[in-house]
Amino acid sequence: MSSGHHHVAVVLSLYDTGLAAIRSLGRLGIPVVGIDARPGMPGLKSRYCTAKLCPDPVHAGDELLEFLVAEGRRLDRPGILFPASDPFVLFVSRYRDELSPWYRFALPSTDVMEAIVDKSRQYEMAEEVGTPYPRTFYPESLAEVERIKDLVDYPAFIKPHYGHLWREIYDCKGFQVHNPAELEERFAQILPSGLRVMVQSIIPGPNTSHFKVSAYIGQTGEPLAVFTLRKIRQWPTEFGIGTMVESLNYPEMRDLGLHFFRAIGYRGIGSIEFKKDARDGKLKMIELNPRLWLQNGLATDCGMNFPLIQYLDLSSQDPVPLTTFRERVCWLDSMDDLRAFWSYHKQGELSVRAWLGSVSRARSFATFALDDPGPFLSASQWGLKYVKGALHVLRSAGPDAMRSPR
Repeated sequence: MSSGHHHVAVVLSLYDTGLAAIRSLGRLGIPVVGIDARPGMPGLKSRYCTAKLCPDPVHAGDELLEFLVAEGRRLDRPGILFPASDPFVLFVSRYRDELSPWYRFALPSTDVMEAIVDKSRQYEMAEEVGTPYPRTFYPESLAEVERIKDLVDYPAFIKPHYGHLWREIYDCKGFQVHNPAELEERFAQILPSGLRVMVQSIIPGPNTSHFKVSAYIGQTGEPLAVFTLRKIRQWPTEFGIGTMVESLNYPEMRDLGLHFFRAIGYRGIGSIEFKKDARDGKLKMIELNPRLWLQNGLATDCGMNFPLIQYLDLSSQDPVPLTTFRERVCWLDSMDDLRAFWSYHKQGELSVRAWLGSVSRARSFATFALDDPGPFLSASQWGLKYVKGALHVLRSAGPDAMRSPR
């Protein structure tokens, strides 16, 4: 351990996002404690952290606070905290005063954080600072749905105000609707759950029109790192999470994202997703996430180690601002990309040959790592599922699947 690495990094959430942060820090000799409420998360098996299970951040906040304070008391110096999921970010923000004697963390102000976690308030801020976003309505009742149903641009997407609460009930980002009747039917199904949702116009364009700008805004308000990427594939294929992405220098999006971060007084790590509208060629904001993003390991592999930058910033080691990164480096989530491929292939959009060619370009991975095989091999037996699934796809596709899609 180097003399500058006396603070322990504490990563909250051991899914792929947190796992990438653990590896980005642990490979440099920084001591890492990884914490999650869910057994079976891949980071629990990483050789680069001491892993622990904790109370649930949504349903047992007081118990989790006691747990983290007890952990903090064991540390010689304040821990550097990395909340790597929406529930943990919201927990840390709401208990920041109680946690601050034991930990250091980089978060926007409480007001900004509460506004970001509620997606509807994100769009209010975007409206105020002039950042383009899709046309959006916020009905609270069936009567309000009746009032706006003919004003909506279809197809449209019903999505939640609070994503982490939505995911406790629904295994998707939201629901697509094609006409007023479908809108009313879906709202009638959702409203009894008590979840608040919005209706947003769908921006036309392929998955490769999705982009992301991620930044670390230091305590002085200046960006210490800015990284941009493009989706290649996602799962689910229409409204999903990137399964293959690539680093890409995109100055226009970089500037648009930094304008939004600065205008709202943002601090810490955050990422904003945009989509280029096929109708007018303009970038439209989809959402801002106030934390590390899923593919943060790609940035590290491209020369921008965001967890390290935060660690150095919060331990008063004055990180040097980073302005460049390697381009066209591909990141792959092996299992979900296989599912995405099969969906694209059935629609005639992707051949086996083209898929294998793209997969062979990957140099950064969600879970797989030769120096840290435990997460890939143990988490739900993903490695075995991947091999079996790939063989099944190749056998069932047949020789015609190797041809280029129509």
